[in-house]
Amino acid sequence: MEAAIKFEAHEEVVSFDQEGNVVVNKESHMSKKLMARRAIEAHRERKRLESELEDYYFEEM
Repeated sequence: MEAAIKFEAHEEVVSFDQEGNVVVNKESHMSKKLMARRAIEAHRERKRLESELEDYYFEEM
């Protein structure tokens, strides 16, 4: 039972499609508010990583 709870806690709620759009797993058992927060966090993290990657490439050239 404990393993099942841990597995549910780590389910993938937010992902990105090939065009870069945020895709939310609507079959998740999380609250809608928490899913929205995860989507926002994922979007911001992706933008931050893209920015850092661009900065790295411009520093190298």
